[in-house]
Amino acid sequence: MAKTTAGQKPRIAVIGGYGGMGRFFASLFAGEGFPVVISGPNELSGRETAKKIGAEYVKDNALAVKDADIVIISVPINATLDVIKEVAPHVMAGSLLMDLTSVKEKPCEYMNKYAPKDVEVLGTHPVFGHRVGGLEGQVFVLTPVRGKKWAPYVREFLEEHKARVYESTPKEHDRVMAVVQGLTHFNYISVGKTLENLDFDIKESRKYSSPIYDLMLDMIGRIVGQNPELYASIQMQNPQVTKVHKVFLETASELADAVKKKDEARFIKMMKDAASNFDDLERAMGRSDKAIHSLVSELEFLKNSIGKEICLRHIYSGARHIGIVRSVTPDTVVLETGGKKSQLKISNLEVLKEEEKALFKKEFYGTLERDYSIVLSDETDEAYLASLLKRLDDNIVSARIKDIYRGKQTGTGKKSVCFSFTLVDSGVKTTEENIQKFFNGIGGHPR
Repeated sequence: MAKTTAGQKPRIAVIGGYGGMGRFFASLFAGEGFPVVISGPNELSGRETAKKIGAEYVKDNALAVKDADIVIISVPINATLDVIKEVAPHVMAGSLLMDLTSVKEKPCEYMNKYAPKDVEVLGTHPVFGHRVGGLEGQVFVLTPVRGKKWAPYVREFLEEHKARVYESTPKEHDRVMAVVQGLTHFNYISVGKTLENLDFDIKESRKYSSPIYDLMLDMIGRIVGQNPELYASIQMQNPQVTKVHKVFLETASELADAVKKKDEARFIKMMKDAASNFDDLERAMGRSDKAIHSLVSELEFLKNSIGKEICLRHIYSGARHIGIVRSVTPDTVVLETGGKKSQLKISNLEVLKEEEKALFKKEFYGTLERDYSIVLSDETDEAYLASLLKRLDDNIVSARIKDIYRGKQTGTGKKSVCFSFTLVDSGVKTTEENIQKFFNGIGGHPR
């Protein structure tokens, strides 16, 4: 984000900065050198979070915002309006008041009503969960209310972090989100509850499932496994959600009636009508195929890696695991590290690329140094050999020329080259054997 006119980064106050989305942004700003203060009633959580992310904690919300250039409201939806009423009158002249709520009409109305007229107001909605790794590729909606300075400033920050930024009015935002969130969550929760009412064994059903069914179950689990208070608020605080529910229930009832009466023509027409409304069916097919292929190809990769060393990262905690793959099932992978076996859930893991694996191995096992003095032909390009040696074995971190000697001990037309290696301290014996085989293969011999 650009600096203020005084050349300093703006001071940021995040109300509710120790939980969920508030902590995500407080941590992001603090990590980039912005002065950040967080506030909220839970003093223990506030102080622990502030210490961890490099921010200041103030328990009193009104006190936290008094010197802030940007004030961000990030509290549960059902508490947002009360917090805006509490905080808005204390926001400093010329500063920005914004919220991170997934509903926009009422919060924007309250910020506009209770903030002093010389305070700018910006509604925002990060359309993603706080567990994402960063802003790149994420959708962020801005609903400007008043002021000309800060909205472009916030947009610039988001675009610098490669977020996909869109602008809307609060009312239009809520109309669209009544479908994007309201209908989607309502549908998944309904299906999840239906399975529970049927006393349906979901785990057993996966044995018979197609990739699409598996993906659907995962999406249902993703929704019903999160904070129910948050999802209740998304359904109940958006004034336009009930209209969407009404149309959905009417449509579902009509479709069920067509099935009950075996009215194939009506069923087919409804399905064709739905298809004709899609903006790009080919895109939908392609994206869903990619998701299915990703699941299948990852499992195949793990199966093909049995007996090989791989590195995995937990997608939420960031914890990394390295070891030899010993067995793979559709749900788990067993890694062996230093004689100890660990069973890990595949759904929570991603396979690291070779470059990332190499960096982690160096960190995990540590390194050691080995020197080899090899007599070679005087015409040999030792620098080229060093570049080849770096790619000879995964455990070779670096290979460089330490010394070159020519003299009576090497013989006419010969030279002694000392190669210095940095090796990962794991499987060193095998790596050393590979290095020696390489030198033997090119006609070199130890000095």
